Amino acid sequence: MQEIPLHQIDNFILLLKWAHQKGFAVAEEHVMQPLQLYFGSRDTENRADLTKSLEVQRKMREWRIVSNIYKHLMHAHCFEADHHPLVNTLNAFLFDLQGEPALRKTTFAYEFFKAFEWPLKNLQSIVSQEVVTGIERVFDSHDDVHVVVSHSLTTNQQYSLNAEARALYNRIELAYARGDETQLSYLLAQFTGRFCNFPEVAFRSEVDEIIEKIVADNAAFRHDMRSRLAVRLFQAIAKAVEKADIKTAVRGITTYVITFQDDLSLPYRGELDAIEEKMYRFIARHNLWHRVKLGHAASRNSDA
Repeated sequence: MQEIPLHQIDNFILLLKWAHQKGFAVAEEHVMQPLQLYFGSRDTENRADLTKSLEVQRKMREWRIVSNIYKHLMHAHCFEADHHPLVNTLNAFLFDLQGEPALRKTTFAYEFFKAFEWPLKNLQSIVSQEVVTGIERVFDSHDDVHVVVSHSLTTNQQYSLNAEARALYNRIELAYARGDETQLSYLLAQFTGRFCNFPEVAFRSEVDEIIEKIVADNAAFRHDMRSRLAVRLFQAIAKAVEKADIKTAVRGITTYVITFQDDLSLPYRGELDAIEEKMYRFIARHNLWHRVKLGHAASRNSDA
């Protein structure tokens, strides 16, 4: 059975959280109904002991049994009048999927994502439109932005960033020594996103070496790692839009520009491109090119 890619799981968690926040009507259409169609009819069996059994089997790492228990729990919850029990079960299932390759290869995991293939695309288009429209409102409500993507750090800033990089690199080394590619893809995406604006920060070359070693044995690793970062960036920008936090939004956008400008296959590529263009129009409108130092900012400025 083909293993479910980690970035798809990350994206499902993002979209599920959004649907849950929007309330029952959205959750019913995009989360409950796909499972109702998958199962076909209500589950009339007594499932009182399922949660207890789930914990036992998780501790024993019997992932095929765990998958089957999750299936029965979702069957029971998806026809209920309240969407909260189903969302809680889905969250637990998705987080277990993130950490357990064996669970990602089960038949139900594959069928689960097939059942949500089109509903998630529809939900993603709704979320994307909301974020792209929202970022425009955020830019329209500001006339300045105190964000400088600069390659000039003070001594204290560099010391602080190097300490942060060291702590994260230690975690990367431990995950690499354990052969935990699931955790590695998360940590390496985190490292790339956090320090891509700072080439002088320590451990960048060591991180690149680890990535190359993994890719030598697993060609899909780099794409999944970069896809996970793209999902995380879109999530960070979405949160910034909710809070009208232009500083965090611009940091997320510039991280995308620096890291992924050449990759056309990433999740949210079209949305991130649209958001990037809105940022450049904001910068040009307020003549802030000297404040945001990107490699190709000058060419964008001349095009404006």
